[in-house]
Amino acid sequence: MKRVVLSILALVLMCTPAISAQELTGREILDRLNFSTILSGSGSAQITMITENAKGAQRSYSLQVYVRMDEEEGDAQFLEYLAPADVRGTKFLSLRPKDGESQMWLYLPALGRERRIAAHMTGDSFMGTDFTYDEIGGNFGYEDDYAAERLPDQVEQGLDCYVLELTAAGPGALYPKVRMWVWKEEMVPVKMEFHASGDTLAKTLTLSRFQLVSGELIPHYVVMANNIQGTRTILELAQVSQDEVDPEIFTVRNLRR
Repeated sequence: MKRVVLSILALVLMCTPAISAQELTGREILDRLNFSTILSGSGSAQITMITENAKGAQRSYSLQVYVRMDEEEGDAQFLEYLAPADVRGTKFLSLRPKDGESQMWLYLPALGRERRIAAHMTGDSFMGTDFTYDEIGGNFGYEDDYAAERLPDQVEQGLDCYVLELTAAGPGALYPKVRMWVWKEEMVPVKMEFHASGDTLAKTLTLSRFQLVSGELIPHYVVMANNIQGTRTILELAQVSQDEVDPEIFTVRNLRR
């Protein structure tokens, strides 16, 4: 939806005085951002997730993810582990209603029941990965919770990029400071650095292998590196679809099926 709105605005700007790239402020760049870590809009994808420990040892997982982004009902995400056998059937549900409190549940087959993730736990590691529950569930926002300052432009992954330094300014901020590299041509992030207290570089997110899916530019290779622990989590997308998803998928009762 956001990309469609921006396309319409682009047509409007053709008839009004344009703001040159050099004149864009950090806030204007952030407001124009098309941010999609996994999917944009509503859709589904198969994901290969690889976790890598500090010694370089890797383990691979197969997952199915469904996403709904709806301006009226709010956003939702459902994730299910398909393999290996010891985690098969583990499910995660994140609901972010337009008006109301965000909620997350984790279903563990060994327990045979779902468990709601308490608010104080959403910043914890998700299933031993380098992503938190908030990051996997998309329970964060940059426009509302950060002040943006534009830094000198740089080249990242061979792409001309704006560089933004985001400083926490709202209760939903996950990190005190975030540095973001935004591909100028497409207005999508290709790299993000997350800083903990004391300006310690905690984690680095890189997004690459962008492909058009139903008119949306989706990164098919995402890496979250934990700079403190020396670990990494890699997400490789396959069979991406932007088709509408059955609303029943985004229900707590679906966790038990």
